[in-house]
Amino acid sequence: MESISLPFAQLILQLLGLPGLIFIIWHFDNKRLDKQRYQYEEEQRLLRASYEQEHKRDREQVANLLAQYRDDVGTIKNLYQNNAHLVGDYDKAMNRLEKISADMMSVVSLNAQASTQLADAIKNNTFCPSVRAASGGNV
Repeated sequence: MESISLPFAQLILQLLGLPGLIFIIWHFDNKRLDKQRYQYEEEQRLLRASYEQEHKRDREQVANLLAQYRDDVGTIKNLYQNNAHLVGDYDKAMNRLEKISADMMSVVSLNAQASTQLADAIKNNTFCPSVRAASGGNV
């Protein structure tokens, strides 16, 4: 409250009486309250601005975090898709390998049969004329 000198207060009291002095005190008190209200509103405005900045920064951080998470999940999804593709290719390769193994087994089996027949033919060599003559067969 702005200070009122004692002679000024006596003058007001003599001229306006006690109601005038109460009015003057009320007026200066209202000015003080207006000043406090203005300071309070200014503080609230600054706090609101600060809160808005922090809230905006927090939203940006969350948005960045979500974008990074989305990218990471996309990368993981691609890894799983690549792994599934590799498993499919491995399965196809194993099927081809099984087919090649089966074909090789049949070739080995045929070679074994041919070797057996060749060994029998060598033991019973009736194709050579000198062997047939030696065994007493027809030439």
